[in-house]
Amino acid sequence: MQRLTSPLLARFSNFPLSVSVLLMSILTCCGSHPRGDESSRPLSPSESVVISSSFGTPRPPFSFSIADEQMLDEVQKGAFLFLWRECSPTTGMVVDRSSVTFASAAGVGFQLAALPVGVERGWVTHRQAEERALLILRSLDANDKNRKAGLFYHFLTGVDASPVPQDVVSTIDSGLLFAGILTAGSYFGGEVRHRGDALFEAADWAFFVEHSPRPHEPHMKGFLSLGWQPRSFDDPTGDGALKPYYWADCGDEHRLVTLLAIGAPRPERRVDPMLYYRMRRPMGRYGEIGPMVYLPWSGALFTSFFAHCFIDYAHMGPDDPKSCGVDRRPRVDWWENSRRTVALHRAKAMEASHRFPNLGPNSWGLTACDGPKGYMVPGVYPDPIDSPDLIPDVDYAKWAPRDDFGDGTIAPYGAGCSILFDRDAALDALRHYRSLMDSSGRPLVWRDPDAEAVHGAGFRDSFNAPIGWVAPDFVAIDQGPLLLAIENARTGKVWKWFHGHPIVKAALSRSRLAHPQ
Repeated sequence: MQRLTSPLLARFSNFPLSVSVLLMSILTCCGSHPRGDESSRPLSPSESVVISSSFGTPRPPFSFSIADEQMLDEVQKGAFLFLWRECSPTTGMVVDRSSVTFASAAGVGFQLAALPVGVERGWVTHRQAEERALLILRSLDANDKNRKAGLFYHFLTGVDASPVPQDVVSTIDSGLLFAGILTAGSYFGGEVRHRGDALFEAADWAFFVEHSPRPHEPHMKGFLSLGWQPRSFDDPTGDGALKPYYWADCGDEHRLVTLLAIGAPRPERRVDPMLYYRMRRPMGRYGEIGPMVYLPWSGALFTSFFAHCFIDYAHMGPDDPKSCGVDRRPRVDWWENSRRTVALHRAKAMEASHRFPNLGPNSWGLTACDGPKGYMVPGVYPDPIDSPDLIPDVDYAKWAPRDDFGDGTIAPYGAGCSILFDRDAALDALRHYRSLMDSSGRPLVWRDPDAEAVHGAGFRDSFNAPIGWVAPDFVAIDQGPLLLAIENARTGKVWKWFHGHPIVKAALSRSRLAHPQ
């Protein structure tokens, strides 16, 4: 069974339809008010909460020792070489994983954003990277059957970028693709910028807004759907319908998709900026870590760092939903929120190590990955915080999530990407993963990027050392975020390129989000 790029779609695709509908119905939100001066009204308990860092908390870019820099060079190079080598010769797109020939739109987005890093690190020339970006963009543009209303299908064939049969148009895969397109366009300029901007301008995000929700779900009105499916795949751009599942909670995928939809150049194709704040923000805490917003449908760690690969939340400070007319929402510094979530994951991994010996202080970060029995999305949660002002369904899901450690399988990219939030813990984890050996004395999950004739490079998708299991595949949506997260932790350059694009600047301004300082 192939792994879906969006863990949300993947998780629910395996349930019977009736169960899927029940589970997805909890991912809803409503409750916004007209803009205006409400300063005379006292803040509600939830509005009084501000999730922010203590004074002096280190933020990226961080400083690293010479030894740490060398290791990070090797980890980034391994990730980059997968994204550079494991590609279709006709379209230039990186494969979704090392065992297949098709691509995922999300993986290609990470690939495009990685090309400037490869240039800056000296692994490829500027001309080589620019030509690869152009090949990808020309291939995407040349096949008009791979998108609906300007947004792309989840999986695309390597031969001609056409959609893989029985697939869906995915708003999150398109969002990650566009994030990479904007980053590459900002860096290369010229035809890369021109073609990328044209593709983004053609995206009609308003098409994916639900205007007529099902009668028992009126609160879903106005939210973006996760995707669209054709009535017949013989006509992949003909009649079809939106999937009745929505980006209605404040996870990383949710915020990235919504922010890009707000940034659409044409007003008729963009969404209301208030949608960014309407998404629910349920709060929890664990031990002494402090309050944090969590995502009710999944405690997987990737839900706290995908958007940070592009959006510089580390230098934006707490947002302010009330100033945009949305009540009963805490103010959140999303970088600090993710830092607390990382602390939660590491603490719970150490506590559970007696039950799952693959977990420990240097092996943590449960997230979407392959496991010995197939695709899995393990994760953990804080303890929910009740607040008297919150309205069920409107402000929080009536769902009691429970920790899911799976079988203890770990994906290295989880703790690796967390270098954006906890430098030292992430470095220790990366060293640990590289040190693991199999029964023959070879590295268990690490493949030296400088080795000759090596198939794959960097970290494999996942592992469970106590039982000697390692995933056979290298995966694009592991390698891509790992490369970008480390680069931002070291230099902040990916943030600089993404935020340097006028479309991103416009989206931040419309959303009343602070521009990074």
